[in-house]
Amino acid sequence: MQLIPADHTAFFHWFKQHTETYWSKDRNASPEENLCPEWIQGARWIGMTDEQIDLVQDRYGVVFAPEHRSFLKILHTIDRKKRVYEQFGATKGNYVEHPFLYNWFEDEEAIKLRLRFAYNTILDDVLRMGIWQTRSWGERPDTDSERTEIFTSVFEKAPKLVPLNDHRFLVSDPALDTRPVVSVWGADIVCYGLDLRKYLLHEFNEHLDIYHRTYNASHDSWEWVLNDEYKPYFMYEDRSGLRNVPFWGDFLM
Repeated sequence: MQLIPADHTAFFHWFKQHTETYWSKDRNASPEENLCPEWIQGARWIGMTDEQIDLVQDRYGVVFAPEHRSFLKILHTIDRKKRVYEQFGATKGNYVEHPFLYNWFEDEEAIKLRLRFAYNTILDDVLRMGIWQTRSWGERPDTDSERTEIFTSVFEKAPKLVPLNDHRFLVSDPALDTRPVVSVWGADIVCYGLDLRKYLLHEFNEHLDIYHRTYNASHDSWEWVLNDEYKPYFMYEDRSGLRNVPFWGDFLM
C-alpha cells in the first residue's frame, strides 16, 4: 500500500487532507506535537470550478495541463497570504505578505509579471552575460539585435511556463509524458520536481505531519526528523530525461 498516492488527483486530495489537518492542530498541544507557524493556523484550501478555470485561461492566455486543472480544482491556493520576515531590502526587519501559491483571481499583477519573467530575465543573461546554447540555437551572432531576434524565435517555440509560486513554473507542454516544475531566474534554471506532485512534496513537505521529534546528542538539541516510512518518497530520482524537454532541457542538464 502506498502511503502517498501516485495518481495526481488522489495525491491532491491526500495533500489537502494532510495539510489542513496539520494546520488545525491545537497550539496548546504538548511539545511532542509538530505545530505549524501561527500565520497559517486554521488555513483552508480554496479550489476553483471548471468554469472559473476556463475564465482564467481566457483572461491570461494560458492553457492548464490536465494535472494542473485537477490541482486548481482541489487545491489552487489557501485562504490567506503567507507572512515572511524580510532580512534584506527596503522592508528589512518587517513581516510582509506574499502569495502561498498564486491566487488566479487576486494576484493578477504578480502573475502577469511572472508570465513575462522567463523571457525577460533569460534574454538579459543572453545579452549581458553571454549565455548562448550553441547546440540548439546555432552559432552565436555578433550583435545584440541578432541575438535578440534568434533568442525570441527559439523562445516562442518553447513549451510554455505557467506560474505556480514566486519564480516556480510548471512546464505546460501536452506532448510531454511528465511535466516538470522549474525554478527560473534568468539562465539559472533548476528542476524543483519531475512533476507537480513531486514539486508539492519538495516545496511544502514541512506542512505535512510526517515528522517526529528526536534528540540529537552530538548537538545537545531536539530536532524534527522525517518519519522512516516516508523516506522512500524523498529519495533521489533519475532526472536524465529532463534533457529531452525542448528548450528548457538545455538549461537543466
